[in-house]
This record gives sequence, structure tokens and C-alpha cells, in this order.
Amino acid sequence: MPKSRTASAARKQLIVKAATCTSTALVVLLGITAGAAADFTPEGAKTQATALMDPTELPRSGGDSGASDGTFSAGQPQPTTAQSSADDADTEADVAGDDADAEGAGSAPADSPGDPLDVTVEKSSDDIRVGTVRAGMTSSTEEELLEDLGTGVFPPARSLAEAAQLNRPDVLLVTGITSDGDEEIAETLRSKYFEVGQNGQEGLDYPYVYAGPSNSGNESGADLDGDGVVGGPGDSIGYGEHPGQHGMILFSSFPIEEKGVRTFQEFLWEDLPDSAAGSSEYSDLERSVMRLTSAAFWDVPLTVDAGEDSERTVNVVASSLARPQDPADVDADRGDDERRMIADYLAGEAWYLTDDDGDPAPGTGSEFVYMGEPATQYDLPGSANEDLAELLDSQAVQDPEPEAVTEEPLSSRSVGSGGSQSRATRAVDDGMDVRSAFILPGASMDIGDSGVFWPAEGEYGADLVQPGSDQAISDRLVWLDIPRS
Repeated sequence: MPKSRTASAARKQLIVKAATCTSTALVVLLGITAGAAADFTPEGAKTQATALMDPTELPRSGGDSGASDGTFSAGQPQPTTAQSSADDADTEADVAGDDADAEGAGSAPADSPGDPLDVTVEKSSDDIRVGTVRAGMTSSTEEELLEDLGTGVFPPARSLAEAAQLNRPDVLLVTGITSDGDEEIAETLRSKYFEVGQNGQEGLDYPYVYAGPSNSGNESGADLDGDGVVGGPGDSIGYGEHPGQHGMILFSSFPIEEKGVRTFQEFLWEDLPDSAAGSSEYSDLERSVMRLTSAAFWDVPLTVDAGEDSERTVNVVASSLARPQDPADVDADRGDDERRMIADYLAGEAWYLTDDDGDPAPGTGSEFVYMGEPATQYDLPGSANEDLAELLDSQAVQDPEPEAVTEEPLSSRSVGSGGSQSRATRAVDDGMDVRSAFILPGASMDIGDSGVFWPAEGEYGADLVQPGSDQAISDRLVWLDIPRS
């Protein structure tokens, strides 16, 4: 099995300022940046934002990334569009945190504490980088999130973009974000945040976007939670307070092979062999509408430049689960079965599975990378990840086990970091941090450096990941390099 080099081991040889990555560099980023245990909420302080101002000069105060689950249709790759400007004048950006007007937060890197070279690793032009990050923008509805993002200065989106710009992914899977059928959220985030340099960073160009469907928050028409009333979050196909609440968006610098995209939102839980649906308390009617996927499960093939006028197809297999705040609302049996289905698909053994077009889908392509959130926070006790064993132990994948890229050992950090393992991607209040975001390449693929974006206090970008920080996004970004040829 190919072996990986961790970011911490390779940093001394490879670290170069992240903002200098060339435009031809191939990067696939599917990761989760974590700073706070909970998603941003729409409540919080308000800050006046004027779109006529340069977003790179505005305070980078953190905020509410209230997540909303908008369901994207199996959309087309989006071409690059120009950023809008004056139309957003005099709008308000919702911000969560104690101080919405944190002074100096928008200054250039030279004025910020620490050195960005200590918290990331240069990506070689011979590599592609894949990564994933949880945005934590699920509290707001589709309309509310679009209004916030439309200002161009929504603090949670600026923090998300800055973390990505520091680590320079060419392909980024964003989980924990409201999705919409018109893909307006994806396009607005791409053009007004990723393309625009944040806090002195260089913007990222993602000409291709895929924002597929999500089951979270979509009404089932049945009383699934047994409260005697049809309707509400617990009666959704996947738990959600509004449609598309726990969605995903894939941003890519590589073309998407549209005809090869597969989604798995319609596959019924009871159609999984030996599923727990038959032994559950659900009635026959309820089982007839219960999908196995609680949020989203996609397979998106990318055409990657392999150098010397050659190309290769790399399939991004992405998933996330609906994420209720109350553990009583988590269907553990369904989550276990969903992970088993993903493991079967990656191994090419899902003979029973059909995609949303009704076609047999026993497995993915020969070269693939699984990225996303295969479990809720309630499935991840400490660092054990017992519920992930079937996926992590699969012979079809390898685990690069990315670790924090930092000059300061976790053992020397404050209590806020919880004595966590170095691979943790989510901070947990009053408990051990957990590894919730995963990048698992195919077992036969060569891999390179990997890392978790987790600066210590005093290091560059620490405010983007530290629990309690106004600027912190939901989880920590995780990334992996793969040789392009």
C-alpha cells in the first residue's frame, strides 16, 4: 500500500508561502475546518457592511454561518462570472460573536501574528490537492443565507474563504451548508468570497461547481418521529428544519464530467440487504418513504490534467449526514447502514445499489477519493471512531491520517484544545475533540503530503480555528496531495 508523508514531517522541505501557488497547480480540496463545536447561528451581533468598500479591507470579525439546507439539483458546472459590487450597498451582514467590529482583523498578513509558512505546506505543481471543510452555515434558510452572502462581506464566508486561500486547494468540498436548487448559494460563495482575496490572501478560481441534491429537511409525508403530527424536522427524509439544511457544494478547478455524475438520494433504506429498517419501529408506510441517505451522497468524476498533454479521471465520492443538535434525534441504525453502503460502493461491491436515474451502480471509478462527513458528532466518541470501522478498515481505501500543521505541539496548548489527538477536525465543548472530516483515497493510488489546518494561539490564522473566536468556522480544513500523474 502506498505510504503518505504527513505535513508535519515534510514541512521543513516543502513549506512555501501558500499564496504563491501557481494557477496551473492542481489541487483537490475536500476538508473540514473546525474551530467551534457548533455551527454558526443567525443570531448575534450585527455589523454594517457596505459593498462599495473593498472586502479585503473590512474587519474579519467572525459570525453566524447559520446553516441552511438547500437542495441543489444535479447541476451543471458553473462558468466563472464577474463579482457584483454596488448592488449590495448598505446591507447588513449577520455576525455571531462577542464583537462584530473586531479592530484590525482585516489587516494584511504582515500585521497579523505568526507566519503563514508555519501552518500550511506548499503544494508541488506535480500534485493535485483535495480537501474538505465544514462551513457551519446551516441555521439560515436558503433565502436568508443568500441575503447574507450577497453583501460580499458575510464574516463566516470570509473566514471560510480565507482558510481555503491559505491552503490553496484546487478542488474543495464544502459540507454543512444550505443548498438551493438554483445553485445561487454556490455561485455567490464562489464569485464573492473564494475569488476575492481575504485578509491579504490571494483569491481562488473555481470555474466548475457542483451543488447536488440533499435529503435533509425535505418532507416525507409521514410521521417518522411518532409525535402524532405529520411535518417538522423529525418527519423529514433527513432531519432538517428547512429544505437542504445539511447540504454540500463541490468547488473545482478541474472540469466535471457531467454525464458521469451519480447521486443516491432516492435509494430506500429497506432495499439495503440486511438493513436495520426491517427491525426498526417504523411502519410499512414509513419504510416505503425512508431513504437511506439522510443528507447527501454523490459520485462526481473530474477530468484532471496529468501533465504532458495527458488527462486522468478522478472520482470524488462525497457524503454527509444530517446533523441534528439533539442526540435523541439521531438514527444510529440508519447511520450505520449508510456507512456500510458507502463502504460497499467504494469496494465495488454494492450490487444492490441503483442511482437516482435508476441505473445499477455497484461501484465508483478505478481512481477515486472519498471525502466528507460519514458520521454525526454523536457517532464519534473521543478518538475511537468505532462506528467508522467498516469504512476505515475497508481494503478499498487507505487512510493518510492527516495531522495538524503547526510549530506548537498540541500537548502545550490551552485547555480549549482539549488534549486532542493531532488528527481531530472538530472542537467539542467539555470533551475530547474528534476527527469528523475524512479524506480516503483508493488503496491503489499514490499519495503525498496531508494536513489539518490547526494553527495554535499566536500562529498565523489561529482566529479561524480557535473555539470561542469570533472568526472561527465550524470545523478545521483537512487536505491531501495526490501526484497528478
